Amino acid sequence: MAHHRRKSKRADADRARVQTAILRGSLQSHIKSLGLTSQKEYQDWCRTRGFSEGLHKSDEQKRKELRLAKVHQGESILARKRSQTRNPGNTIRQLYDRAVPKGRLGADYLYRIRSLFHALEDDPPSRRALFDILLAVENSGKLFGLDAALPYRPEDPQNTFLQGLMQLARRHRDFVRAPSDWQPLSRNSRRQFGQLARHLLAEYPDVPDFLDAAWIGPEDESHQRWQEWFIHLGTGANVRTASDIPIKLTKSMAHELLQTPELTPIPIALRRAQILGQGGWDSLVHALCQTQLGNSFEHEHFWSTVITFFLRHPMLDPAHVGPIVDYLQQQKFDGAEILQPGGALAHEPPAQPNLSMKSRSIDKLLRQVDDWHEELAQAEIGRAAQADAQHEGRHSRSRRQVRFIEFVKGSIGDFEVIERVGKQRTMWRIRRLRNNADLAADGRAMHHCVLTYAKSCRKGDVSIWSLTASEDGGSPRPVLTIAMSGSRAITQARGRHNAQPWGKNRGNIEHSYASLLTRGAAIMERWIKREKLVWGEVRI
Repeated sequence: MAHHRRKSKRADADRARVQTAILRGSLQSHIKSLGLTSQKEYQDWCRTRGFSEGLHKSDEQKRKELRLAKVHQGESILARKRSQTRNPGNTIRQLYDRAVPKGRLGADYLYRIRSLFHALEDDPPSRRALFDILLAVENSGKLFGLDAALPYRPEDPQNTFLQGLMQLARRHRDFVRAPSDWQPLSRNSRRQFGQLARHLLAEYPDVPDFLDAAWIGPEDESHQRWQEWFIHLGTGANVRTASDIPIKLTKSMAHELLQTPELTPIPIALRRAQILGQGGWDSLVHALCQTQLGNSFEHEHFWSTVITFFLRHPMLDPAHVGPIVDYLQQQKFDGAEILQPGGALAHEPPAQPNLSMKSRSIDKLLRQVDDWHEELAQAEIGRAAQADAQHEGRHSRSRRQVRFIEFVKGSIGDFEVIERVGKQRTMWRIRRLRNNADLAADGRAMHHCVLTYAKSCRKGDVSIWSLTASEDGGSPRPVLTIAMSGSRAITQARGRHNAQPWGKNRGNIEHSYASLLTRGAAIMERWIKREKLVWGEVRI
């Protein structure tokens, strides 16, 4: 009997130890859920809030304590966020000192500032310069917004004034004045940024406004080159002596460059100065800057002769400029892609690598462009593998099949809208052209060279869209062809025979189509707004 009593006592003791361990573990878990670290801290917390200091609590008591803790934690977080947004200078200092825990910030721009400080970890002097600039801006400026700083570029973290502040900080060795001495002279954010850049880097403030874009964007070679031009002009030096300018500026060109409107992209500013400085006109500037010449200076020696050629033909309809440039590029530099039997692509060398503009006739050139468009359509649609490889030497059209090359898909959706004007009902559709056959068909219907975009569409660099109108249930009628870059920027919008939606030179199109073109432009704008797209470098 004594043995059984001892055994029972040991079992009771074991159960008590297990229960104590469970209770202790439950208590520790409860203490942790309250954001506390020890039993003493827990008992102090209970005492100050009117709860029992005992350690053995019912589930209901624990729930009450937890509810109160969550309320207090929420109030604390809200108070901290309010403090951060009401006193951002203090928060910026904490971010610089790495004193703010991760994820505990009260405003989106503060997260962006933290990422900028992180990006400069390996460059302490630039990091300190950014800190000084941020404090100066926080005291006097309005440059912390995350909206697009340059309206002609898509919204992204690099298209913000905060990105510009970081790039200014990287040039701290060139500062001519201290950030703390800056005072804005305008309430406009874009003008404030320009004033700050000139305060820091320009002894002479007459740097043209369009060069402010040098500081906003990716940290690539182009932006670094433009920044050098900004600093060069800020010393009072002549723009013609700046390094790495891709065109040879005459005095007249230099004058036009310094008169460039504020929101002109830098490559287009150069091309504009080059054309106007040679006696050119705005419509030619507009037409050329819609081509590759608006953002590229590759093979500039040749393209400068093309510009001279256009200047010799002032009566040329600007609608022809783009197709001519496309033709010259393909004939002299690109070559052609030929679809082989089986679907493989063969790359042919340029047809005219020695092509020049010397003694070239405008009439003959236009005929060559038209012939080229027709050849493109025939080659892209009609070239196919033979139906039966066994039948050598038989190339009958009846035995051919059209080979479609599908393009890279994107995230932008098609668009449909019904427009009612009086009793007339018009169904408008915008759809992406999905393969080479779609391009060829659109080019034939619209009488333009959209087929030249086939290679870029296959790579995903460009997408082409067709806007059509169906009036009162009739067949869809092509109205506009729209080109979009991979960065969601509209780069081209052309109607039949390269007609411009907002252009005035429409003598070659009938009245009914001209009306559709105008209405179609408004429909396109609605689509652009819905998909949050932007216009490219220059609006067509």
